[in-house]
Formats: sequence, structure tokens, C-alpha cells
Amino acid sequence: MFSKMQCRLCILGRLVNQRTVSTRLSITCTSASLSNSCETEKDYLLDNHKCYNQKQKMEERKSNIENFDSRCSEEKGMQKKCSKKYTNVLDDPAIMQVGSTMTSCTHEVQEEIFQYKKDRYYRRSIPFSPGLLENSFHATVSQKRKVHLSGESNYKVARTKSEEILELAEEIKCPNKVKQIDVEYSVNRQWELTRLGIEQLQRPRPGFEFTIMSYNILAQNLLEDNKYLYRESPQQVLDWNYRSEKLLQEIQALNAEILCLQEVNNQHYTEFLEPKLKQLGYNGVYVKRTGNKLDGCATFYKREKFTLEQSVSVPYYKSSYSLLDRDNVGLVVKLRPHKHPYSEEDSICVANTHLLFNPRRGDVKLGQAMCLLAEIDKVAKTNRNHHCQILMCGDFNATPFSDLYKFMVQGFLRYEGLLTRTISGQREGQYGKDRYLSRDFFPSDVNISDQCQHIESENKHVSRRSHDQENFGHRSSPAVSQSSGCIWHKLNLVSTYRHTIERLGHYEQEVTTQHSADACTVDYIFYSVQHRNVHTRRNKHTTSNVMEDKLRLLGRWGLMSSREIQELGNLPNQYNPSDHLPLLVKMILI
Repeated sequence: MFSKMQCRLCILGRLVNQRTVSTRLSITCTSASLSNSCETEKDYLLDNHKCYNQKQKMEERKSNIENFDSRCSEEKGMQKKCSKKYTNVLDDPAIMQVGSTMTSCTHEVQEEIFQYKKDRYYRRSIPFSPGLLENSFHATVSQKRKVHLSGESNYKVARTKSEEILELAEEIKCPNKVKQIDVEYSVNRQWELTRLGIEQLQRPRPGFEFTIMSYNILAQNLLEDNKYLYRESPQQVLDWNYRSEKLLQEIQALNAEILCLQEVNNQHYTEFLEPKLKQLGYNGVYVKRTGNKLDGCATFYKREKFTLEQSVSVPYYKSSYSLLDRDNVGLVVKLRPHKHPYSEEDSICVANTHLLFNPRRGDVKLGQAMCLLAEIDKVAKTNRNHHCQILMCGDFNATPFSDLYKFMVQGFLRYEGLLTRTISGQREGQYGKDRYLSRDFFPSDVNISDQCQHIESENKHVSRRSHDQENFGHRSSPAVSQSSGCIWHKLNLVSTYRHTIERLGHYEQEVTTQHSADACTVDYIFYSVQHRNVHTRRNKHTTSNVMEDKLRLLGRWGLMSSREIQELGNLPNQYNPSDHLPLLVKMILI
């Protein structure tokens, strides 16, 4: 007993004097039978003393974080607050909330966070932030803000202080559900600005700025007819009452000046969308699909920004022709911006369409596209025989780099001999009967030329392709021709999206729709330019040397990859009310 007490006193004495561990370990027990007990006791006391200061620091930090947690909880919960209706969620409630709660953090926690993160200023896309996506779009840019150039594209991306605060708050595990709210407002979707967009932020130039959205909202009747596609989605998110509220919140949040919606149920347009959006300052135009179909396309625009000059519905159904016997439709409107000074070429022709889905009938889709392009050419033409500015949106049911997509961006397609089931590039088209397009696949009686223009009655005399026209290319086309084996258009269209995700290094493909059967890109927003070069390599078409017209691209709301959507759950899910993602771009009219 005396030996054991002596060992303890020796150890305690040396701990009080703060001797080194090596000195403490020099103590030996006089009794061999008590040596094991002494060693255990020594280890226990030594460990307690060694970790005392660290434990004290951890408890202090824990106390600070708990204090911060209690203050965060007083904000009534981020998730609950985010479910409210915002006039403009482009003010980014997640970032604003974190910014406000970060200021209420104790000084010690803030000091520790920023010290820990001060050197981690990596390149990332610009998130939602006040001023970036508001109607003004003129955000103040700090001189300390780092702006980086992407090595693979002509786009710049920057990192804002609000994003830094958001990430820091998440790293210390603040219990304000930042991550969940970010997911709800699509944290993986970040703004990718063009060079002009970055310059507009830093040195604003005069111009008419607006945003346009294209969104297939999934008609409820189509959802119920094809429920097998959504078997992985919870039943709650498939209910129209739930989806309609989420849809309205999303539209209100993104706050685009022009909305191009597809798969809009006729009854839901009349009873829900039109009155609700009218309260938000929109006027709308709607065209229902022909026959007994219950859905159609709707285009809305902000009354304070635009005046409707012309509206034309484009039904693709022609009862006399098997190629055009489907009930799909298009809608073309001509909007006059409230811009001063104004000229005729400042008007914006906005086309909205939903082409046939059937992956094996690329011939039908190509015929419908020709009808739409002809109507756009007619509506967009000015008195001086030029075109006004053009935006073409919709669900084209064709993948990037397919023959149909190539026709849109290149303005030329040699269609004769193409396999119909591969024209749209959809996965389901890999199998089926082989049918090839003939030279006269498009009926000449429809009075649309190979140049995708309406043939006037006085110009009814058209020439078929002759032997001296065998070498037509996309740079030269006859004035008027039909059934020539090639088709053209002169709208000079460019996609606003790049089809690979910039924030992921362009290694993953963008996805606009995903359900249990497929995940791909079929939705697009095209805009007209003065000139562009289109190069084809390994069956992929890239656009370069773009010379924009008066309508210029500032930025786009980046899409997600199939993997990222899968992590959230196939569409529709609790965050996205449709099986498509909305496309959103920011434009400026110089």
C-alpha cells in the first residue's frame, strides 16, 4: 500500500511541476507485483494532463458553436423560410440567410473559420447573388474578387464573397440546413457567364437586359398515362396540387421576363397558370395541340418589359400527308421591347415548340422543324427584308450532335439517304426497322421550300434539283427549290448551352430530362447571330468565331449531370416538379 501511494505521489508531483514525459517514465515501482497497476495509473494520469488543454479548447469551441446554433435556430429554419413565396429568389435566400446568421456568430468562431479558409479561393461558377440576376444585373464587383478564365472555353467564371460565406457556414456544420436549402434552389446549378457577361458586371454598358426560360412542365394527363416512367418518384411529388405549387414557386423564383412552356394542360392553363402569372405581371399566349390532345405550348412575357406585336400558332398536322399527321404544335410570337431608342430590328421573334417524341420517326421531326423555321422566317422578316432578333426554344426531342441538331446550328443538312430512326439521336432509335429518307420525303403541296421558307403563290414555279446543282453545299443554295435532297435555313442559330458542364471541367454531359427510362438533353434555347463557323469532328458539331448581332448572350444557368440528378432522385422529385429541368439564359439587346 505504501509503495502504491508513493508511486502516485511521485507522479502527481512531477505533473504539477510540468516535467517531461521522459522524466515521469523514470519512476519505478519497488514491488514487482504492483508494477502493472502503477503503469496503468501512470498512463491514465499522463493522458489526462496531456489532453487537458486540448479538451478545454474543444469545449470552448463547442460552446461557441452551440451559441451560434441557438442564434441560427431563432431564424425559424431556413427550409421553412425558403418555402415562402419570394418576389425574386434570384436575391438568393440561402446566401442572404447565411450572410445574416454569420454576422451573428461569435467573433472567435468567425476568426477561426476565415483563418482556416483564407487561402482556399478556388475557381467556381458564380452562384445566385443579389444584383447578378435581378432586373438590373449590375452587381458591384470588389477589387479583391478573383476572376479566372476557363482554359477550355471562351467563358469566364468568378467566385463571390457570398459563396465563400455559404461554404464556410456549411463547413462548420451550422444547423441551418444550408445544404438542404441549396439543393432545393439547385445548388449544383450555377451561373456560367460569357466574357461579355463578366464585362457587363464590371463595366456596365447600356442595353436592354432580360432573361428567357424554356421549360417542359410535364402535363398531368401525360404523367398519368405514362406512370411507369416515374415509378421511382414518390407518389406525393406526382400529385398536381403539389407540383403546381412547386412549379409556381420555381417560376416566381427564377423571375424570367419571357417564359416558354411546353406540355401545358389546357385546363391548368385556364384555371391556374394564366391567372397566377397574370398576378405576377405576365401576359400569355397559348396554343393547344390539335385533335383530342389536352396539352400545348404557352408563352408568357412581362407586361412592363414587352408589348405583343404578333402571335402565330403553328399546327404541324396536315390531314392529307402521312408525314405531317401528328398533333404537335409550335407557337411564334413577336415582342416589342420597351427600349429607347427603338428600331424595327430590335423586335424579338420568340418561337416555342414541342416536337414529336417517337425516336424512330426522325423524318416527322425534320418535317415539323421545317414548318417551324418557315414560320419564324416569315414572322421575323422586317420591311427591309432583314430578320429581327430570334430566340427559338422548346423540347425538340433530339440530342446534341444528332442530324436534327446539326441542321439547326449549321443551317444545312443533306437528308437524302438518312436513316430515319437515327435522325434525332435518341437511344430508343438504335433499334427498329431501317427506313431511309427519300429526296421527296417532304410534300411539295405544303408550299415550303428546301430553304425552309414559305413559297408565295406568285412564286409557285419552283425548280427541282438539276444535274448542274449536284454540288450544293451549306454555303450556297438555290433561291428556291423543293425535293432537292438538301435543306437549308438562313437564321444563323447558335445554342446558348454548351452541352458539357463547365464547373465539372467539361467532362460530364448536361442533362435536361431524366426518368427511369432515359437521361439526355432534348431541350434547347437557340438565338440568332450574324455569323458563326460550325466544325464537325467525330460526329460532334462545335461552334466557333461567333459574331453576335444586336442580341447577345450574357450567361446561362448551368445544368446538372445525370449522376447529380440521380443523387437527388429521378425527376420529378421533391425539388423539381417536372421530369425536365428549366433552361434559363440572360440576354442583352444592344
